[in-house]
Amino acid sequence: MFGNLRTKIGRYYFKKEKMKTECHRQMTNLQEAQRIGILYTLNEMPDYERVSDFVAKLQIDHKEVEALGFVKNKNLVQRFLPKLSFGFFSKRDLTWFYKPIHKQVRHFIEKEFDLLIDLSLQDSFPLKYISGLSNALLRVGKFSEENTAYYDLMIDTKSTMTSDEYLGQIQHYLTIINTDAKR
Repeated sequence: MFGNLRTKIGRYYFKKEKMKTECHRQMTNLQEAQRIGILYTLNEMPDYERVSDFVAKLQIDHKEVEALGFVKNKNLVQRFLPKLSFGFFSKRDLTWFYKPIHKQVRHFIEKEFDLLIDLSLQDSFPLKYISGLSNALLRVGKFSEENTAYYDLMIDTKSTMTSDEYLGQIQHYLTIINTDAKR
């Protein structure tokens, strides 16, 4: 019960903050994007490896990539701290209504990415909050009616979809976007 109330209050503050910001959106694809932001939830080692491999693949293509992970379990922070070359924040970096307040989060929101990708299959208000306020030209995430305020392009997921399948879908759709069609 308190979780729902806290999330509703968080959505209220998100909408207030969203009205203060103005950002121009633009369709882009993986080939054209030079600055890419990645949001993810870090639960286990396979999550870290999946994100790390994806970031390395983008960097091989000479992309500037910045990744920011949300660690839900305090014990995992100690486990991944020495291994992470990415930014991350945890539950202790959230307000009572789930607003992320870590300085890395503020930096990530303000950075002008060509493309922001939320790799989380699970609903995470802190990650949606970051995506929704991001200065990114195109924000990509999981489809739901509620997520229209947070993402510009949404990928429909099935309940049985794995994280690897979801990442494959994101790559597929971001590869076939034809940005010349709008010109």
